[in-house]
Amino acid sequence: MIQVRDLCYEYADSGPILRGIHFTQAPGESVALLGPNGSGKTTFALHLNGILQGVGEVVVCGIRVAPETLEQVRRKVGFVFQSSENQLFLPTVLEDVMFGLLNQGVSVTEARPRAEAMLESLHLTPYADRNPFHLSAGEKRRAALAGVLLMEPEVLILDEPTTFLDPPGIRELSAMLRKLEIAQLIITHDSRFALETTTRAVFFEKGQIAAEGSTQEIIDRFDWL
Repeated sequence: MIQVRDLCYEYADSGPILRGIHFTQAPGESVALLGPNGSGKTTFALHLNGILQGVGEVVVCGIRVAPETLEQVRRKVGFVFQSSENQLFLPTVLEDVMFGLLNQGVSVTEARPRAEAMLESLHLTPYADRNPFHLSAGEKRRAALAGVLLMEPEVLILDEPTTFLDPPGIRELSAMLRKLEIAQLIITHDSRFALETTTRAVFFEKGQIAAEGSTQEIIDRFDWL
């Protein structure tokens, strides 16, 4: 599903942040990206849909990530950012969730019932006509997730999905993710959430993958509770 070979990247103002990353992920596999702030987790994930492009090879769903393949790759990879506000910008939740389909040329007649079904599956139907910025943090996260899932990605990436969520919101999100039958890559500092939602973890340290193994093994090895 994902193959990364010798990926390197540096920011102009801070120097190298990824130093020869090798990574693979199988179809349907859920993997946690663990490690301290600044270790390269999000920078790495942003290469998987071409937002960033460094030196090395990144192949997603059999497609090499390159300027000429970005449209294809972004149909395969759904990215839910740490701040949901980055993905919610239309007057109502329903319009926001439909946006991706409409942008692909799907008619409103077809997009609307598909969006409404997705809202129902994520318990968001009562908020369909609400302004997204009037929702709680958990509701915003689910609205952003709804818009991404409606595009039927083969890979779902979530960056710190538990940020600003209360315990009931975290439990609800965890239950939703466990039901999905697609590959998931979850960047998180929440070890309990990682254990609930992933089977494998990789630990980033100073721009490299320091270790990988079962989620429990990596949490224990690095005392990441």
